[in-house]
Order: sequence, then structure tokens, then C-alpha cells
Amino acid sequence: MPAPTKTKDPENGSRRLHPAQRPRDTSNDLFMLKMWVKERSGVKAPLRLCAPADPAGTAGRQLVHLAAYLAERKREAAERRNAAADPTSAGALAFLSSREAWASYPYPPLHDSRVTCQLDVRLGPLDETGWPAVSVVVLESEPGRWGFSRKRKAEGAGAVIRMAREEIEAEHVHLCSRAVGTNDPGVVELRDQVDVLRKQAAELHKLGQQLTDTEGARKARAALHDPVVPEPGTSHFVQLDPLPERMEVFTGTIREIETRTGADGQVVTLFGLAHQQGRFSASGHEIPQVLRCKLTGQAARRASGLPAGRPVVAAGRLVQQIYMPSEQQLPRSLTTFDVQVLGTDLLTQDPAS
Repeated sequence: MPAPTKTKDPENGSRRLHPAQRPRDTSNDLFMLKMWVKERSGVKAPLRLCAPADPAGTAGRQLVHLAAYLAERKREAAERRNAAADPTSAGALAFLSSREAWASYPYPPLHDSRVTCQLDVRLGPLDETGWPAVSVVVLESEPGRWGFSRKRKAEGAGAVIRMAREEIEAEHVHLCSRAVGTNDPGVVELRDQVDVLRKQAAELHKLGQQLTDTEGARKARAALHDPVVPEPGTSHFVQLDPLPERMEVFTGTIREIETRTGADGQVVTLFGLAHQQGRFSASGHEIPQVLRCKLTGQAARRASGLPAGRPVVAAGRLVQQIYMPSEQQLPRSLTTFDVQVLGTDLLTQDPAS
């Protein structure tokens, strides 16, 4: 049987490749930024901007710029102490344009094959922590035989800053690998640019931790040392850790468990958790040895059949209920763990079971 004939590519003289095997032309790839800025006066029209995907259009690079804008609004709020520090469409556009060259993008990005990375950002006025309200969705895709797609979400300034640092660190590692043994000055220059952004992201991460933890500690102290005394027969609830993006995690075994239906028809499951945390929680609050836990909704129905003694892992938030039984009695408090996620502790399971 004769050997197959190798055809030549007329352009480069090499063996002709199937179209799916040829390197994809990335010169027209775009990074797309879509941003909604909700001002106190109302919702503004979204900003739709684009930039060449190479080299500026990466999630890490643009998330660092966004994190820097959030930190600038936080610093401005600390200086002015009024609503003038709230994000605005014009302010966000001016800040981002000072760092990258953007062009207007009036097209639907989901039907544009040139868009390989899309950043959806929602910004709002400063919240109680002094940071702008923010949520981010990162969408990445690459067509072709070995294409990929991924999606990441972050909500809250702290989560966005953390994601920015993770993304730029990963990009820096990738570029360092590409720069090893190469004489391409473009790769080396790009690696050095990303290294500057990586260091900036590390500083922003420290600033975010410092400012957010300080604000959280202040609110927690105020809640514990200056509690609101409720009227007789009423209750007042205080979330012991006021940071919305942070949850406590406990491991232990279920003690007694009870499921009930409230007057509003909501199903609630209550159970005691004999945890292994010790006297204090990770956030520093004193807790009982058997922690009162609460589940609501569909999770409450599913957990109602769990037997006593089942080892579990629970994630959620500690809530302190301050109540006044009567006028003749002092205010009392009850700590409850508001469970958001409940699962079996596999580390304590018998592998043979």
C-alpha cells in the first residue's frame, strides 16, 4: 500500500494542517467591560468598553484596576465622610481610562466571537463599611479544538480584591514560565508589567484587610458593649460578625434535633452541635460547648432526617438574640448559629461504611 502523500501549505511550505489544528489568529480578540453604576439618584446606563485582549485584556489585569478604584473611593470616603465619595459613571470611566486605552463597544458581547474575556461589574453607593457596593462576574472563553470556558463571581469589595490578587498572581506565574529561556523582549516586558500589578494587588489586599477588619471590629464591639435594650417581650438580633462575605465553620456531632413550622409556614430545623472549636469561635466570640444551630427552607427539610450523633460540618454566621422577658428581669442573650451550608464530616467517617 503506497504511503500517503504529504501536501504542502502554499504559504509556508510546511505540511498542510486541518483548520481545527492550525493556531488560531488572536490579533482581533477583544476584552469587554460592562459596568452598571447605581448612583443615589438612580441607575445610570451601563458603560460598554472594549480593549485589545493582548496584552491588556486579561481578568487579572483589569480586576487590579477595579480594585484600585474601589480603594480610591474608600480613601475618599474616609477624608470627606459624605456621599461625594460614591462611585459615579463619569468617575469610574475617568479612572479606568487613565490606566488603559478603551474604546466604546455598542454590540451584544455574547454574539461576538472576538470577545474572549468579559467583565460584568455592578457598582453602588458606599455601604456601612465605607467601601462601594460591588459585584463582579468574569466570563472567559476561547473557541477552537482545545478551547475552554470559565466563570467566576465575587460580591463585596473584599472578595473582589482577593479575586484580583489571585488572578494577577496566576497570570504572573504563567508569564514567568513563558519568559524562561526566551529572547522575546515582548514577553519579558509583559512579565515585568504584570509584576508591578502583582505588587500593587498585594498592597491593595493588605489595605482591604486592614480597613475592613477595623470596621468590622468596631461594629462588633459596638454591638456587644452598647447593645440595644429591647422592650419587654421583644427581641433584638445582632450578627456578631458584620462582614457579609465571611462565615464561621464548625465541625462536630448532632445532639438533639427538632423541626417545626412557623406561623408564616416557614420550616425551621433546630439542633444542638457538640463542636470541636473550644470556648471561643474563630472570630473571638465566646460560645457554648453545645451550639444552638438553625436551618430554614429546603435545607431544613433535608436536615430533619439526620440522626443524633451524625458528624457534620456547618458553615454560617453567629447571631446573638438579646431579649427582655419582662420588666422585672434583666436583658438576656442567646447565641444561635445561622447555618448556611451543612454537610457530612467525611474525615470522621469509617472508610468501610
